[in-house]
Amino acid sequence: MTVQTQHAPVTVEHVPCPSCGSDTYEVIAVGPDYDHHCCGDQNFTLVRCKVCQFDYLNPRPTTDMLSRIYEAEDYICYDFDTKGNSFVQNWREGAETRRIQAALKHVTRPIPDLKICDIGPGDGTTLVAFGTLGVKPGNLYGVDIDQSIIDKLESKGLQGILSRAEDLQAEIRDADVVLMLQVIEHVADPRRVMQVSHDMLRPGGIIWMETPNMDGWDRPFFSKRAWGGYHFPRHWSLFSPRTITRMLEETGFEVIGVWSMSATFVWIWSINHLLQDRGWNKAANFFSFNNPLAAAFFLIFDLIPRMLNKSSNMRVIARRK
Repeated sequence: MTVQTQHAPVTVEHVPCPSCGSDTYEVIAVGPDYDHHCCGDQNFTLVRCKVCQFDYLNPRPTTDMLSRIYEAEDYICYDFDTKGNSFVQNWREGAETRRIQAALKHVTRPIPDLKICDIGPGDGTTLVAFGTLGVKPGNLYGVDIDQSIIDKLESKGLQGILSRAEDLQAEIRDADVVLMLQVIEHVADPRRVMQVSHDMLRPGGIIWMETPNMDGWDRPFFSKRAWGGYHFPRHWSLFSPRTITRMLEETGFEVIGVWSMSATFVWIWSINHLLQDRGWNKAANFFSFNNPLAAAFFLIFDLIPRMLNKSSNMRVIARRK
């Protein structure tokens, strides 16, 4: 698909650096909404703070535009279990169980007693996987801004909380794990979200985040416009291992580790965007999450960067002190 023009531009606002509050920056990349085409031919700008080197979208959509850029019927992350290819979905479910087992090595309490909060739970696949491993459904919480997502979680026997992450108050306390899987890059105030997560966790509890890695080896090939990790205009804050470690430590966490993960989704988006820019629309359609061939190819292709800790996707686990 090419970038569509039937939609009007979204309203945007200028913002200071979400990390340090500075207002001096340099432009890193400029591009359109390649993935859902909800903003016509409007371009968006990723900038880097000259003070702390943090990368963020500026200007960015105003919060009243969120329902438009995340329309549930268009945004595949909300309904991958029904919209996605069944082969890919089955692979996702198996992968979720394996990575949860790896993360639970850092949790000391018995699995049936754990309390889990997933901020931005998508279709609920990860929470369901925790339940499969033995966590009680009453201890599985999902936080989202869309009521239809909350309804879907509750239809699966999970606990839903309708809220932006930044606005959570005392809805959850004494959690053992706070999850943000491909979420922290979407929020307006990542520092505030980390502070909220710290307050939700019991001492010794962990925050587990997965997010694109600005230091990934492939970004320079697509850096000015098409890199999949930009995901204009939905990724508002982008991290490197250094910047995410710094922010976590500043909000009261001890970072256990930062690991490279498969960046299959980044590669699929990057190639798709590049082909769109060249007008090769049929070829671009091949590179989608619904195509198991594309997913399998990039899963294998990305093995070496992942082993070298240089992929464009990273997992970060930190413990509340």
